[in-house]
Amino acid sequence: MKEWKRSGKMVQHHITNRCHKGRSTPDNLLRFDSERERAWHFLFKNLSFEEVAELLLRTCQMKGRK
Repeated sequence: MKEWKRSGKMVQHHITNRCHKGRSTPDNLLRFDSERERAWHFLFKNLSFEEVAELLLRTCQMKGRK
């Protein structure tokens, strides 16, 4: 599997997205390498961490995995 290279530039990533009324407060921000943050949005668009977890769990359940 191809590994995403790190850019060395850190950016802020919202836990609860701004489009879901998430704020830019320290408790709602994570610091990601910009390439990893770009990959997140490529894969999951603007889904929250919770929405991605639910999506992945549902996918596993559909495949008969626990």
